[in-house]
Amino acid sequence: MNPVSSPPAPTSGERKLRAQERRRTTLMVTLLLRGVLLGLGLGVSRGLGDRLPALPPALLWIGVGLIATAAGTLTLVWLRRADEVEISDQLWSGFVGLQVFLIGAPCWELLAVAEVAPPVNRYVVYFPPAAVTLATYLWRRFRRG
Repeated sequence: MNPVSSPPAPTSGERKLRAQERRRTTLMVTLLLRGVLLGLGLGVSRGLGDRLPALPPALLWIGVGLIATAAGTLTLVWLRRADEVEISDQLWSGFVGLQVFLIGAPCWELLAVAEVAPPVNRYVVYFPPAAVTLATYLWRRFRRG
């Protein structure tokens, strides 16, 4: 074997896997950027106060319906393209996040009723399980290398 020869070219399966991963990453970054822009736009419009007219309820319902439809469709597309390792990472992270919620929320509610803790804050109940889910997913996803 020649010591200066180039490494073997990747197989077609490896190229397909890399292309699929690149498309998935592009999709997630695009969705993240759109969400940030939407949040910034809504924040700016809310900061303008009464200078902007309120959106009609029908338009709000249409917007929520579009968001729900897009989220459901993207979830189905994601699940069809994900492999068994990705599904396993998703299941583990979802399970751990659910456990944080199912243990944390009732305990806080009980302590709040007993008046030894502040009233339950919906944001504090929501964000720690979401953060734990994300951290678990990232840990499982990137520890493989």
